[in-house]
Amino acid sequence: MDHIRVFQEQVEKLKVLQVDTAEYSCLKSIVLFTSDAMGLSDVAHVESIQEKSQCALEEYVRNQYPNQPNRFGRLLLRLPSLRIVSSPVIEQLFFVRLVGKTPIETLLRDMLLSVQEPHSLWIQTVGQSGCSGPYGPVPSP
Repeated sequence: MDHIRVFQEQVEKLKVLQVDTAEYSCLKSIVLFTSDAMGLSDVAHVESIQEKSQCALEEYVRNQYPNQPNRFGRLLLRLPSLRIVSSPVIEQLFFVRLVGKTPIETLLRDMLLSVQEPHSLWIQTVGQSGCSGPYGPVPSP
């Protein structure tokens, strides 16, 4: 239960900052695309995505909140505290009812591997009969 309390405290701190949806999306990307994950085959690519997300957040904050020069730093300083909360706690809080006992890592890996082909090609073929998406057949419109 202590982990849940820590998580709730971190969420409250983010609420005080009034994080908007664009900032939230960038923060998620920064956290998810970390080169600290074990078993990565292309660390440089993951670091590149994380850096681009960080730069996008910095530029967005600078343009949207010009009167808050410390906002970008304050947002980034929330991330280490959020990482204290373990993956199993997050899974238990948010995903158990959605995905059952399937590990989130497995779902993320499957989703990322399924988009190795150009996404636009998949979109173009979605409407075709017999098309198959990453999790099975896609119904015809």
